Amino acid sequence: MTKFLILNVGWTNKGNVALVKSTIASIKKFVPDAQFTLVGPENININGFNVKKQAGSGFSRKNLKGMIQSFYYLFLCIIFFIFRKLNIHFSFPRDSNLFDYYNCDIVVNSGGDHLSGEYGFGTAGNFINLSYCILLGKPVILYGESLGYFKNSLLNNIAKFILNKTKLILVRDEISYEYISSNKINNPKVYVTADPAFLLTPVPKSAVKILLSNENVNELQRPLIGINTSGLISKFMTDSSQNSETEFVHIITKVIDNLIENLDATVILIPHVYSKTNDDRIVNEKVYETVKNKYRVNIIKNEYTPEELKGIIGMCDLFIGARMHTTIASASMLVPTVGIAYSHKMYGIIGKMLGQEEYIIDIKNLNYDDFLSVIYKAWNSRDVIKRDLEIKIPHVKENALLNGQLVKEIILTLTSSSIGNK
Repeated sequence: MTKFLILNVGWTNKGNVALVKSTIASIKKFVPDAQFTLVGPENININGFNVKKQAGSGFSRKNLKGMIQSFYYLFLCIIFFIFRKLNIHFSFPRDSNLFDYYNCDIVVNSGGDHLSGEYGFGTAGNFINLSYCILLGKPVILYGESLGYFKNSLLNNIAKFILNKTKLILVRDEISYEYISSNKINNPKVYVTADPAFLLTPVPKSAVKILLSNENVNELQRPLIGINTSGLISKFMTDSSQNSETEFVHIITKVIDNLIENLDATVILIPHVYSKTNDDRIVNEKVYETVKNKYRVNIIKNEYTPEELKGIIGMCDLFIGARMHTTIASASMLVPTVGIAYSHKMYGIIGKMLGQEEYIIDIKNLNYDDFLSVIYKAWNSRDVIKRDLEIKIPHVKENALLNGQLVKEIILTLTSSSIGNK
């Protein structure tokens, strides 16, 4: 039995859940005896999805206690590292917050973009959790990641140091690979694969029709255009003031009214994150309040699994997404997709990997006219886009499955002293 510890697991971000579920499934395909322990920012026990609170937390003045605990655990791991070098046996009891780190054989970081530069010092908690694992002598695998491009030189140096201590880096886009190459991260094996969530199986169409009916959506009223707005993305607009969300909502609202009036479209506002701080449903409600043609706009109000949300997205004739994993869901379901980008991940995955660069608009340059132009370009090219995706998606899914195969290969190459060094 190989014991895996997966870091950075949440529940309210359905993209994260899609990533974790697909990661587990793809590893199990190649490592059938794999056993998984999930840790994340908070304890979760929902419908058999169990997550323990991870030891390290982010650096925040609002959570001084968490910061102190994080450094205390780091100190303990350093002591363990020194003892191990001196061949002195040292272990953690079961009730220790570090026990799962100590007890595992392999560590998998499955954060998507939790180690990229867009979040500034918000990534510090992720690096400190990886530090625990490295100091405890655990092989670390970064699984389906978008990495790098830190605006702060200190963070960039920390990232280079930590990444060079990992065993295997599996990036989901070429742009992340370019970052690794240009920053002399040479120690681990590095491969460009694909996001595991391309492999996520949606619920059957029959189930989706029931979900849409419960949400008062008439799926026969076509064209059906899905929009994911995001409670986060407006923070990356050029105007970073409080007016940015208002402007974002205003642009989305004008676009919706235009699509209804000119295409006779039915629009579904689809959330993908349900967290307290960045709940997509809050933005959806603001959009609905200001849109003129409310009779053709539906909000998905209930919380659903990523499999259910992927099924809903797959029913659309066109999809406009501000969250990365909503666009992965739509593209993998062969739905013509317009992506709103705030980082290199959208350009790397939907753009370069799928060849859909012309259907991406940057949040920093978001304006009504250009946005509408990109949307109509995608709409008018929808048949061509669909045929293109039919060719590319099977290959992308093969690359997503390659993640699991590469994990199996790294396990086979690790010596018994490298795995489970307890």
